Amino acid sequence: MSEKTCKSVRLSYGIIFGAFTIVVGALFIWQVLTVYLTGTAEGFTGAHPFSRERVVEALSKIDLFFWLWIAGIVVGFVLWEIFPVKQQAAKISLDLQFARLKKRMPDAAPEGQEADFNSVIRANKTVFAFKCAAWALFGIAAVYGIVYLCIPSNFPKNDVTHEMLNMVKHVFPCVFAGLLVVCMAAVYEKFTVRKIIPAVRKLTKGQKPVEHTNKLQAAVALLENKWVILGIRIALAVIAVALIIWGALNGSARAVFIKAINICTECIGLG
Repeated sequence: MSEKTCKSVRLSYGIIFGAFTIVVGALFIWQVLTVYLTGTAEGFTGAHPFSRERVVEALSKIDLFFWLWIAGIVVGFVLWEIFPVKQQAAKISLDLQFARLKKRMPDAAPEGQEADFNSVIRANKTVFAFKCAAWALFGIAAVYGIVYLCIPSNFPKNDVTHEMLNMVKHVFPCVFAGLLVVCMAAVYEKFTVRKIIPAVRKLTKGQKPVEHTNKLQAAVALLENKWVILGIRIALAVIAVALIIWGALNGSARAVFIKAINICTECIGLG
């Protein structure tokens, strides 16, 4: 079977399944609105406007469409196996190319390539300055928040919600400024990489990864190492799981669960 036929079958199925997904979503929203409007209408005589029985009764009307949608997902997996399409090799983005080539950048300008070397160094310094500014702003926000929480006089009314919102008013400007600087750095680096990537290729042609003697460069290279990044991610995941378990053991999970139920039943209409 030709690849053109396989692509046509996949495209046709994707369009049909996408349209059916929209229909199923619209039917679900319609039933939810029906439950909500019926329960809040004047003269409602039921025991509870958003009881489980009423919700199940409303959603059972679209059972057929839901199971057809599930069947469509299964059919999609089968079609993708019956009508295979040759996957094209993914192109390495310029950002990734630049990150790899930076590891082979020499510490000094090769003879005759001083202009290219200086342009790359200037771009790197600018991006690094943006990142330092962002981390500084985030650090200020974190320190301010911790100090604010450690001062009892900041909570005179025993209204934690009000005082936390008051703290956010003070911390948010630093956080917002940090996010703005991060976005600026990302945009600047994106456009700069396109301009300097030819120069970087010339400078790193035939070069091996360089062992940086500058302590700052060595520290940055260490933080960009994939194993260091992986270790940080694993550590954060372990901390997150530990905090979740701690919250479950001290009763916080039940409190959050009850609040979620109250929000769903009192506001949205589904529990």
